[in-house]
Amino acid sequence: MAFKAELNRRAFLAASAATVASAALPARAADAPATGEEWRNRQPNMTYRRLGRTGYMISSIGMGGDDIRPDNIDQVLWSADMGLNYFDTAPNYGNGLSEKGYAQVHKARGRTNFFQSTKVNVFPNRTMTYQRLFKSLPDDEQAQITAQANDEIKAKKIAEPNYMGPYFNGQEMLVRMAIVSNILSQKYAGKVDAQKVYKQYILDSVDKSLQSLGTDHVDCVLMRGIDTPYEVTRTTEVFDAFEILKKAGKARFLGFSAHSDPAGILDAAIDTGVYSMGMIAYHFLNADRVDPVIEKARKADFGVLCMKAARVVQNPFNRRETIPERVAALNKLIPGDGMTVFQKGFHFALQNKNLSGVVIGMTTLDQAKQNVPLALSKA
Repeated sequence: MAFKAELNRRAFLAASAATVASAALPARAADAPATGEEWRNRQPNMTYRRLGRTGYMISSIGMGGDDIRPDNIDQVLWSADMGLNYFDTAPNYGNGLSEKGYAQVHKARGRTNFFQSTKVNVFPNRTMTYQRLFKSLPDDEQAQITAQANDEIKAKKIAEPNYMGPYFNGQEMLVRMAIVSNILSQKYAGKVDAQKVYKQYILDSVDKSLQSLGTDHVDCVLMRGIDTPYEVTRTTEVFDAFEILKKAGKARFLGFSAHSDPAGILDAAIDTGVYSMGMIAYHFLNADRVDPVIEKARKADFGVLCMKAARVVQNPFNRRETIPERVAALNKLIPGDGMTVFQKGFHFALQNKNLSGVVIGMTTLDQAKQNVPLALSKA
């Protein structure tokens, strides 16, 4: 597996170990406009950044939701007391238990103190719907469509290890299935009930999430699992559903999440004018390819959250293992013993002031106490 021999785009980080250790806390983001800002749970030592045109002033580190449960919220409460104010979740995290865990946080600390987001599994749902159509086709047609999808992956260099990650087993397969769905949506237009697969699915999912979260609205609703730019631009039913949710006061802004092809998908989302923010996989290995689009997002006042900043050094098949070559590359980029390799991954992302924030999954209170201070100011 090839790794970047020289990661010099962040040359200022490659100073002495002492310098890096002292720089472990990110500088405050550039001053946001005097108007159009919305503050919540503001604490004096936490650093905050503007989430694009939403105007939300969110903590530089946000709380991931994968391991949040009603009986596992101590790390959330402690982080909230430190000034963290952005919560991420999804209905499939813990089969709904993550959302119910955040409902307990709202009860304990107040719903209005936090920016709460959740996701809708609409694009994986779309993929499975088209897979049923795909499997009904003759073998030779299936082979032709699969070859077309493989050619697109190769041409766009989507599956290059430093760009794709990967972060979990089967990631490239999901991209291929999404491209197959794109092809089928053009070739067999009308074969899939788009209102049911997209629009109604989104409306029903958000209603269920609101019930689990114990709230009447989410601040951002993210379309989860987008794998191709095509999905962003060619599914207007998503926009129709969001408009209904927005008018009903159930969701304030539309966003997306993407593990694969973050540069391509972010670029497409910015150009829609409907998406206002997104969460993408971003780290020291794909930064050269993704940074120009993140800069475009800042200029367009589009909020960009980062995920997988440290996951990239872990074995996609076993999170307890790290990939030695990637650990070595990150340690070379950010030398010194003042931070763990995971903190270095988060630290790298936090230095990009074009990012609105870095979302970190923190399972325990100890992990929160280790990572949240990266977003605190020494001033």
